[in-house]
Amino acid sequence: MQSQPGCEMPRLFRHPVTIKGIRDGLVFLFDDQCPFEEILEDLREKLHSDQGQLLFGPIVRVTIQTGKRVLSDSQKEKVREVLGVFGNLLIQGFVSSIEGDTSHSKSASLLYKGTLRSGQRIEYDGDVTVVGDVNPGAQVLATGDIFVMGTLRGMAHAGCNGNQDAVIGAVYFQPTQLRIGNVISRSPDAASPMAPEVAEMEFAYLRNGQMAVDKLFNLSSIRPRK
Repeated sequence: MQSQPGCEMPRLFRHPVTIKGIRDGLVFLFDDQCPFEEILEDLREKLHSDQGQLLFGPIVRVTIQTGKRVLSDSQKEKVREVLGVFGNLLIQGFVSSIEGDTSHSKSASLLYKGTLRSGQRIEYDGDVTVVGDVNPGAQVLATGDIFVMGTLRGMAHAGCNGNQDAVIGAVYFQPTQLRIGNVISRSPDAASPMAPEVAEMEFAYLRNGQMAVDKLFNLSSIRPRK
């Protein structure tokens, strides 16, 4: 392994990843002097060690602090892949001490893999995609859009910061409640159950201040991206 200045200490004596508990979750501290691949290796080892006991049960909010290192998009995706194996680790953001770093910007998106069970809640500053079902009693709140690649049976609140251009998409719409901005709908117009073999992904949006539902392929014409 090629050595780097400031990271010549044997690995036994340094900590590429340090995990700390805080009031509302965990902070993962990445040593900004170590090679990124070593960070990933140490992260995998810690998640499969005794500290991995943290990875079972309800959702745990995680903030990644990278020191003076600014991760690229591909590096962030690799970190998400490592943490995504366990299902209940919710990455709140990547934070760097470099001035001007925008890795925690509002344009961030969250990909959650797995089923959200009753009592579980995702709250995120950006867009959220759930690859799985959202069961009754579960909640998804996002300042941006929400997409559920499964059945939405719980509550979804898109544009929870007041953004009325946000949308909520799902393969199967059976929500207990939909919210976009400050508009609430318990029974959207097109929430009728569909047989799986004819199901087609739909999305809810606000039309003249009222909740409406349309086929997903119409999204680009109704909410063109700027």
